[in-house]
Amino acid sequence: MTWTWSGACVVVSWSWPTVKSSTTSRPGQGRRVVPGMARVRRSGREVQASSAGLRAWARRHAFSLFSSLGNLSRHPLGSLMTVGVLAFALALPLALQVALVNLERIGQQWERLDTLSVFLDTGLVAADVDRLVSRVSSWPEVSTVDPISPEQGMAELSQQLGLTEVADLVADNPLPWVLEVSPRSTAGRGALLMRLDQEAGVANVIVDLQWLERLDAMTELLAQFVWLLGALLALGVAVIVGNTIRLDIQNRREEIEVMALVGATAAFIRRPFLYTGLWYGLLGGLLAWAMVQGGLLILTGPVEELSRTYAERFDLVGPVPEVIFVLVAGSGLLGVIGSWLVVGRSLAAMDS
Repeated sequence: MTWTWSGACVVVSWSWPTVKSSTTSRPGQGRRVVPGMARVRRSGREVQASSAGLRAWARRHAFSLFSSLGNLSRHPLGSLMTVGVLAFALALPLALQVALVNLERIGQQWERLDTLSVFLDTGLVAADVDRLVSRVSSWPEVSTVDPISPEQGMAELSQQLGLTEVADLVADNPLPWVLEVSPRSTAGRGALLMRLDQEAGVANVIVDLQWLERLDAMTELLAQFVWLLGALLALGVAVIVGNTIRLDIQNRREEIEVMALVGATAAFIRRPFLYTGLWYGLLGGLLAWAMVQGGLLILTGPVEELSRTYAERFDLVGPVPEVIFVLVAGSGLLGVIGSWLVVGRSLAAMDS
């Protein structure tokens, strides 16, 4: 509807809007407009903008990552001292963890110490021994029973002493039959010992219970100590990295103030220091692993010599890949946490 003036009269005229069809016909060709085409174009532009923003974010972080490494290389002595202190702090719990693993392996390898050596009377023959083995094997608290004949005992003794002609030097074999009895659980060793000692034909029962109990208690104590020491030294790593970053911020205070004046954001200023803390943690963790691995190489020879004196072979094992990953990743995370706390506090102090 349109309003117009004509002299003293008001003329009202009506006009209807024309509706364009979404489909227009042309000679020989038809064209159809897809209703969602504009929405597709808009979403495509949004994806391109998001991809460009992601590439810019990656470039900024890559620049901060390598520029922070360049800052460390410009002060090699101070950086090396900081990394060395972190490595010593991280190497101690790692070395104790490796010692704990090897101690547990010793306990597993010397599993026979958990068995009871039952010495039988010398007058027993093989048939008597078989009946005794069958009777003891039926007990619910017994796992396995392994009989050792006098001939087998003499052969093992000759091998341990390194004298193959021991059997020739002795006219009559003085060794008795021996039963190696393995209990089903360590809790019932004492009761099983007393029951075996009361059996007919048993001369003596030998088992070093105190050694086994002390080994178990030592392993448990060392495991708890490793966790406690690791937690304390992890806190120390974060403090060391934070203190180093704090000194770096103080030395670059004027540079930070100029960056803030020209419009740099807090995230832009904070980012290089966070990556510096990350580098400190990663390098400290790698150096700690190298130190522990070097110590294992030095101790391999003496440990092999010691194991030979017990007629055993024992090889030291180092940290497994999972432990190495946790060490390096955890130390890097501690470096970032220490840096984050110090940088945030320092920037807030500069703004105030």
